[in-house]
Amino acid sequence: MKSAERMALHLALENQSDAREIASAIITALDKITPCPVCGGLSENGGLCDICKNPARAESAICVVERASDIDAIEKSGAWRGRYHVLGGKLSPLKKIGADKLNMESLARRLEGGEVEEIMLALSNDIEGKATCLFIQDHIVGTKPVKLTRIGFGLPSGSQLGFADSETIKNALDSRKSF
Repeated sequence: MKSAERMALHLALENQSDAREIASAIITALDKITPCPVCGGLSENGGLCDICKNPARAESAICVVERASDIDAIEKSGAWRGRYHVLGGKLSPLKKIGADKLNMESLARRLEGGEVEEIMLALSNDIEGKATCLFIQDHIVGTKPVKLTRIGFGLPSGSQLGFADSETIKNALDSRKSF
């Protein structure tokens, strides 16, 4: 936090032209970057993201993540060749986040076509992440003939996927198991 404060003060007091350039870039990004209509990941100008457009990616396997930034963390590992689905968070009764506030309905719709064979849950290893996994198992996957897996727990409990290094994420993906 102190570093951000120092940077903001430096830009505001000593380098206003750079500050204006950064502000302009942020505004441009806000205007252009939107959620992918299929997976909820980041895309430009309302179109499909690069992963959903890529025909080499397996449509039969979907990795469910909490945030779009988690996709980047998994992609850096190079271990996943399927598609993604961003929930936009995880169930948290204390924060009043229920299934209605997450991207659950579109996940259920993606399973309706029958081409999905595996759902891999790559959610945080905390109580809310586990509850979200159980909800997906009971209410989204239900009786559909889909293999439900969860990433291995090479990640520390309570940590976030975006903070793990590529090797840890690769090991976690390689050691996933049925849920």
